Amino acid sequence: QVPTGTSRQSYSATSYQDFSNWESLMKIKEGLLRQKEIVIDRQKQQINNLHQKIRENELRAQHARLSHLVNCEEPYMTNLQQPHYESTPLQPHVLERSAVHFEELERKIAAAENKELQLSELVKQISNKSSEEKKKMEEKLKTRDRYINSLKKKCQKESEQNKEKQRRIETLEKYLADLPTLDDIEGQTKQLQALEEKNRQLQETVTELEKKLGEARSQCRERELQLVCQKKKEKELVTTVQSLQQKVEKCLEDGIRLPMLDTKQLQSENECLKEKNEKASKVIDNQQNQIAGLILDVQSMQEKLLQEKLIVQKMASELEEKERSIEQLNKTLSENQRLMEENACLKEQMRQVVQAREPVSEKMPIADQLFKEMSHCLFDLKALCSILTQRAQGKEPNLSLLLGIRSLSCSSEENENYHSTETLSKKLVDVCQLRKDIDELRTIMSDRYAQDMGDNCITQ
Repeated sequence: QVPTGTSRQSYSATSYQDFSNWESLMKIKEGLLRQKEIVIDRQKQQINNLHQKIRENELRAQHARLSHLVNCEEPYMTNLQQPHYESTPLQPHVLERSAVHFEELERKIAAAENKELQLSELVKQISNKSSEEKKKMEEKLKTRDRYINSLKKKCQKESEQNKEKQRRIETLEKYLADLPTLDDIEGQTKQLQALEEKNRQLQETVTELEKKLGEARSQCRERELQLVCQKKKEKELVTTVQSLQQKVEKCLEDGIRLPMLDTKQLQSENECLKEKNEKASKVIDNQQNQIAGLILDVQSMQEKLLQEKLIVQKMASELEEKERSIEQLNKTLSENQRLMEENACLKEQMRQVVQAREPVSEKMPIADQLFKEMSHCLFDLKALCSILTQRAQGKEPNLSLLLGIRSLSCSSEENENYHSTETLSKKLVDVCQLRKDIDELRTIMSDRYAQDMGDNCITQ
């Protein structure tokens, strides 16, 4: 029970640490999403401002165009509205002025048209630039929306994974909480002993009841024989009485008068026969009542026997299930104890190796031997873990690993230099992988045991 508690505490601590790390990552991602949404809103506002500026520029261009047209038409209209009653000597002067004025108007109109063309080109450039910027911003928004959707999907997936991990943690905690302790096992053994004692007592009572039942059946047989005999006697008496009555009737019919002594004798015999008949009927009734009571007693005894047999069978099945569960618990406890001892031995060997890694030339062969033994132990532990996982999964184990047959690669690894960093890093990776395999084996065994316990609970 002690190793399971320590594994539960370490697993819960690591799971809570992973959950806190995940919460901090989620908060950071949410902050980044908020910042990106703020940037997107700002860019949308800038796009709206650009659209508004484009509209204002278009309105300004239209106003400038209209103002130029009005300024050009005003002097021409004033000249047309002058009176026709002016004197004839002034007409050539007026014609010269109007020609000059027309030339100026044409120049102004050409300049206005040039400005209008420039403004229209500028507006086109601005609109093209704004449309390109708008397209770029829309593409950026689409890419950011896709990125946000992918982040949301990742967050949703991580939340589902965390929910699954939390659910598994809760189930493991419930399973570890439901695991029996040493006190529970002792209590179960005491209960088993008490149940065995009770079963023995019940078996003794069953044997006694069977003996009583046999005696009652023998008594019933004797009573039945007595009843048969009495019924025969009763039939004989009835036949004799009937024959005597027939004789009496015949005598009366024939007119033969018997003497008084004979009639009195016949009457006395008849009365005696009647008394015997009544006594025999009473005895028969009493015996029938006794037989009915005995039959009821036998039936009740049979029902009690059936109930006692059912109770005994149920208790025997419970005893077998509890014995199987106790054997399985003992196996798991011994396996855990063995693994803990091996882990402690490995830790002690590692500590000794670390202490032995001093720059002393005398300790080098001992260190090499220790490294070799540790590599052998590592190989054996790997083989043991693989065999146990294969057996736990219902597969056939590897015979070479089961028999401890080493391959050529293992024999070549024995000649490696154990003081090089590459060899040490490789061994460290192997040890880490071995630890993962041990954890996987532990989870498989715990799941298998939880399933067996659940099946036992369902059957109970």
